[in-house]
Amino acid sequence: MRRPQAGRVALTLFLAGQATPLAAAPTAKARQAASCTELSTTTPDWLISNAMSSDWPGSGGGRVQLFANHIPTGETASCNVAYRMNTTDGKIIDHDPAGSHECINFSGSTALNTSVQLDMDTLLLTVRSSWFCAGEDEAKRYAAVGSANLDRDTSPGACLVQPSLLGNATTCPIANVDIEGELSEVS
Repeated sequence: MRRPQAGRVALTLFLAGQATPLAAAPTAKARQAASCTELSTTTPDWLISNAMSSDWPGSGGGRVQLFANHIPTGETASCNVAYRMNTTDGKIIDHDPAGSHECINFSGSTALNTSVQLDMDTLLLTVRSSWFCAGEDEAKRYAAVGSANLDRDTSPGACLVQPSLLGNATTCPIANVDIEGELSEVS
């Protein structure tokens, strides 16, 4: 019996629509060849992917969830921004655009700490991270911040509407976006 090779498994997942080949682009290959330290000082960026907004007006809330792939460390963090909604008209209420929301690393690593802020009126997302490079001097920490506007697709047919006991729940996709980070600290 033949063992599946890694390349074939990745290709199979890609063709099935289960994976996004980030390494296919020349810039991604160049990033892979660079060290964490080099990327930390030249490209402290994030790729925001698989983002969506889910509104449940009948239950008085909603959330934006996204994945933030940190380029220098290769870590992916899961971020959720919850908000309250008026159950009568579905408008977002009492949202603090300056509120910080901690993200959770998929690997469980403590090398990267990420938080996000999201202005629900403009969909301006601000990402902040601090990290050290694994296998290198752990006393040397980096910090960066970057912002970009999210693009929520609310065109006809783009959103999934599911009925519930408290009214319709609506989930809309948000386009992937690269966020250019600005190194704010090296200690």
